[in-house]
Amino acid sequence: MMNIFKNKAFRVCLALLILTYPFTSDYRFFYSTGESMLPTYKDGEMLLVYKSSSMREGWEPLRGQVIVVEEENGEDLVKRVVGLEGDTVHIKGGKIYVNGKKYEDEWTYQDITFWMESEHERSKKPKEEWLFMNSEAMPVIVPQGYVWVIGDNREESWMGKVKIKDIKGWVVF
Repeated sequence: MMNIFKNKAFRVCLALLILTYPFTSDYRFFYSTGESMLPTYKDGEMLLVYKSSSMREGWEPLRGQVIVVEEENGEDLVKRVVGLEGDTVHIKGGKIYVNGKKYEDEWTYQDITFWMESEHERSKKPKEEWLFMNSEAMPVIVPQGYVWVIGDNREESWMGKVKIKDIKGWVVF
């Protein structure tokens, strides 16, 4: 009878298991879906996410950090943290203001666009005829236990408050 520990294939598998277990327990791969994070992440791009279950108690997301959050409907979204607990976030003229100061970031060049007609109506005519406005939205104070997020593709992204406890992890790369 052959000793199992002398089997080369078994030793290779055991070594791979030992080397990858810590990595797979704290990290997971996630695929970005949609265009809300363009130009940073493309639709279908694989991301490495550090799981929130691996984070220490009291962890809080940082401004500018990209996170994966689970919506109430179970859908996972990739978004960038803009507002932290206690911040006032205000949209004026398509720009984001945090605590009264214009939010500048290196990840996008776009303004936030509020469409005045449905996507179906817009699809029937040339883009230059679409009706939109970059108007003012009411200021939002980010409550305790929440962050305010948006995608880098400001023309095509959902934005708003999310519960920190619903964050599944943050994107490493």
